[in-house]
Amino acid sequence: MSQPGVLTIAAPAPQGFDVVAPGSQTRVVQVLGRSLSLSLMRADRMGLAVLSVPKRSVVASLPELEPNAFRGLVAEESGCRPVGQVQVVGSRNGSTLALATGLSCN
Repeated sequence: MSQPGVLTIAAPAPQGFDVVAPGSQTRVVQVLGRSLSLSLMRADRMGLAVLSVPKRSVVASLPELEPNAFRGLVAEESGCRPVGQVQVVGSRNGSTLALATGLSCN
């Protein structure tokens, strides 16, 4: 069940997006009206996606995201399939600063 204020869907991918190329890149994505950093790293067919709060953000934590919403955002932005568990990879004082998941890019 969703809680009020929890993101449960992601915005559609922009027209003409491609599968993230090998290497790494950072994209700015909008989530619940906030600009967040989505870092995508890929080597061959596997990769990693990390959603984090930009260093200069006024609010130092991520908005509350359901794992499936994060996976949907990653899939739409990267063109790859999220694999594995969504992991909290950064936190401070009980606030989530970064989330990560693996990528499978065929």
